[in-house]
Amino acid sequence: MKKLSVMLVLAILLVGGAVGAISTPSYAQGYSYPAPPQNPYATPWVGANTPWVYYNGDWFLNGVLHYFFGPRYGWAPYYSYAPTYIGRPANWYAPKWNVWYQRHPDHWENFHRNYPYWRGHSRGRHYDQNFYNEHNHGQGGGWHGGGHGGRDDGGHGGMDHGGHGGRN
Repeated sequence: MKKLSVMLVLAILLVGGAVGAISTPSYAQGYSYPAPPQNPYATPWVGANTPWVYYNGDWFLNGVLHYFFGPRYGWAPYYSYAPTYIGRPANWYAPKWNVWYQRHPDHWENFHRNYPYWRGHSRGRHYDQNFYNEHNHGQGGGWHGGGHGGRDDGGHGGMDHGGHGGRN
């Protein structure tokens, strides 16, 4: 009886340890992603029901390239403000987002099918007014017309941190 009790206790400990090991999250599973925001159009996020796509190092909302224009202007379409306002917060432009898309390739396939003119896009590439007129004319406030009710001041007094200018 003593042997049976020892074996029973040993079995319970082994099974309990296995269940405990299974239920703990593995660090090898990758990054943890934030929950969807209350307003899905306010900030980028990755997931099955998102209107955002992280593609070649930049964020697109419903097929329109969006940049983070600093705390004053927030996330807005590429055509809203001059490139001197663009900031690249590390947590939103991190390579970790690619992991999710590599596991869900249908999102990038749909993006390519719906918006083929972005195929040649690369991180940090800026687009001019001709591109806007060809692909996004009539959207938002117009070329450098602001994204959230604010207008561009011509690049003067732009971001004082993390911004970069120039066009590719």
